[in-house]
Amino acid sequence: MRQAESNEELVQLVKYRADRYLGGGIRDGRVLECMRAVDRAAFLPADARWAAYIDEPVGIGYGQTCSQPSMVAFMLDKLSVSPGSRVLEIGAGCGYAAAILALLCSPGGVVIAAEIVGELAARAKANCAALSRVEVIEADGSAGFPELAPFDRILVSAGVERPSFREESLLGQLGEGGILLYPEERGRLYRVARRSGGLVCDSWSGVAFVPLRGRNS
Repeated sequence: MRQAESNEELVQLVKYRADRYLGGGIRDGRVLECMRAVDRAAFLPADARWAAYIDEPVGIGYGQTCSQPSMVAFMLDKLSVSPGSRVLEIGAGCGYAAAILALLCSPGGVVIAAEIVGELAARAKANCAALSRVEVIEADGSAGFPELAPFDRILVSAGVERPSFREESLLGQLGEGGILLYPEERGRLYRVARRSGGLVCDSWSGVAFVPLRGRNS
């Protein structure tokens, strides 16, 4: 398949690659539809927009990246966001994933997107200004926000170091049926679901992310 030249072609490429990505599978149609509605180019710095439709991470400054679209699709697929969901994203970067999440949780839901780098938080806030369901917070969100809990879904969009990362700090902020999804810097992507009988854990190998910053990284 040739290189994508538009956001529509990028989403088609993500869909095409899904059966060979991190163990294979088929992407949720809702995730792909929401990605079609969020033009990645609009979220990147002007000097990086040439790479908007390449299915790779793109640098956005301050040592951070806008994640690979195939990875974003995979993570949001595994997060299983429904209309009405209350979602916390930790490490919002330029706001690309938060914007897709906002469409996934509509109507009735909300996305609280935390970014520790002030300049990126300002950029994410501007990028998501037209989306009433996104609230961008400039803060260290690595340990979550107990005062804003409970959340239905928590997505960590930067890589953690185990065992220093304490997943229990975030699990305690999930409501019943909630899901926490987080990656290592290099290694595995973890999904922990809170069920009535306890916690259900899954993981997938072969991910790489920029490091999570903050006290619970």
